[in-house]
Amino acid sequence: YLLDAGVNWFDTADSYGTGDLKGQSEKLLGKFDVAYMQKKRLKASKCNFATKLAPFPSRVGSESMYRAGLESVDRLQRNIDIVQLHWPPYWLVPQVNRWFEKEYLRAFNRLIQENQATQVGVSNYGPKTLRIAQKTAIECGSRIYTNQVQFSLLSRYPLDNGLAEACEELGIQPIGYSPLALGLLTDKYTMSNLPKGPRALLFKEFLPKINKLLDVLRDIAKKRNKTVSQVVLNWNLQKGFLLLVGIRNIVQAKEKII
Repeated sequence: YLLDAGVNWFDTADSYGTGDLKGQSEKLLGKFDVAYMQKKRLKASKCNFATKLAPFPSRVGSESMYRAGLESVDRLQRNIDIVQLHWPPYWLVPQVNRWFEKEYLRAFNRLIQENQATQVGVSNYGPKTLRIAQKTAIECGSRIYTNQVQFSLLSRYPLDNGLAEACEELGIQPIGYSPLALGLLTDKYTMSNLPKGPRALLFKEFLPKINKLLDVLRDIAKKRNKTVSQVVLNWNLQKGFLLLVGIRNIVQAKEKII
């Protein structure tokens, strides 16, 4: 449904599906892509895949991250459109962090040079670390095009800590994940109708605190003949962020395609 409706970007990570299911998300996307092309008798894919490679402690040096990229290519059964560093390498010594980061970005550039990937992105970077990473990426022969961070009406720190300005200055497109705040901003839950699982504890704490915000969103939605979710997503888009929206079924897909 999404592809036929014109949505053609899908985000994943090599850590989505671990243990015996290593890289399961990438595997499923790759299988779907092949099956869709066969069904539609297409010679080229309509999908664009962005995947995130995790800076696990076991991945030391450029070669280890390069091999991780090739493993993702194998699971996706095609090249990667945006290869992203899932989070900054965090160690006790800043010099060690920067060494790991530089090695990882060298690996990404190598993937691009070999046509295994098209662009470089990062995830969960703040303004200071993003500036350093962009400088390092350029030194390694490429550049960073995207930065994926948590962003919503309940998590507006990218607007407050200078990250949005840094992205504009560096020519990096910010991408917001959790734009609906794990479902808190969908207006589909109440204290008597909580989601199942661990989210229920979160919703019990936060739903009473956002009643005034939800009232405003409901009023806007009613005047615009939209759903609350659509109003929320549009707010994020108007701030210059591309969005990663979790969609579980066609009903949700129809609602969230604005």
